[in-house]
Amino acid sequence: MTRWWQEAFAGEAGAAYASFAHRQDPGHRPAVLVIDVVRSFVGSPGLDLDAAIAEWPTACGPAAHRALPAIAAVLAAARAAGVPVAHLRPSGPAARHLGPTVKNELVGEFVNGRPGAVDFVTESAPREDELVIAKPRASAFFDTPLATCLRALGVDDLIVMGTTTSGCVRASVVDAFSHGFRPFVVEQAVFDRSRLSAAVSLYEMDAKYADVVQLDDVLERLARTAGGKAAAGRAAGESAAALSFTGKNDPIGGSDK
Repeated sequence: MTRWWQEAFAGEAGAAYASFAHRQDPGHRPAVLVIDVVRSFVGSPGLDLDAAIAEWPTACGPAAHRALPAIAAVLAAARAAGVPVAHLRPSGPAARHLGPTVKNELVGEFVNGRPGAVDFVTESAPREDELVIAKPRASAFFDTPLATCLRALGVDDLIVMGTTTSGCVRASVVDAFSHGFRPFVVEQAVFDRSRLSAAVSLYEMDAKYADVVQLDDVLERLARTAGGKAAAGRAAGESAAALSFTGKNDPIGGSDK
């Protein structure tokens, strides 16, 4: 089925990408990346885009609030499956010293320096045991310890959510691929203030650096991961019980005769 973001490349535009038609196999150890789902990019609910931008010039308005339930659903499934989660957000006031994420960030009003600007919204709030990283630039990987943390956990593929699709999500996906991870972008869980920019970015990420995947497929995969871990735990428990029984009088498990 043709997705809405593929429609922008109908005809000759899409034909130029014919040689890029390739799908990745999932890895063995996924992690979830949640990128910039903070107050300054989401804004208040119930506002149209113009009103959202008037409140927070970086806000994505209705597109953000349409994505929040999907983000919350993936987080719940990942946590149930024991899949690692990393939350990325702008560096906030520190950008005055680290430099801007985009070229006009420090020109005029410094939006991400406002109180509450880089606070996580409720749907994306991290748990105490989850990794939170402030990033100085668009990419989640630039000058951050993210790649090191992921490799320490044995992660080989990434389920990517957040904003903006054309900015920090895209930059992070390109860098993730460059670092050797397999990115999977959840279509319903990324958002942008521009539908056109989102469409182009989704199409090009899907063609070159990532697979753009559907929410239901991601939830199904995470459910299988949870089931597999539960089965492995049961098997380990049964093996331990068997070893305990057969070897209770012998350190190497022989009989006591």
